[in-house]
Amino acid sequence: MATLEAFRAVLDDQRTPEIIRNHIIDSLQYALRNYGQVFTAREVEWLREWDDARIPLAASNELKKRMPETTS
Repeated sequence: MATLEAFRAVLDDQRTPEIIRNHIIDSLQYALRNYGQVFTAREVEWLREWDDARIPLAASNELKKRMPETTS
């Protein structure tokens, strides 16, 4: 969670260059889509609330993948 909080701090900092913001967002989106299982449910829930549309969408998709696991 500490790494995700650090990413959030960088994204919230107005001085962060746009290229860095895009890189963080793209990397998180890739990780959620391809390695979502490495994130805890709490982390995915938190990521689902971020303001950039790409992250919440990828996090929601990861949660949908996990639904059969929790209902079985």
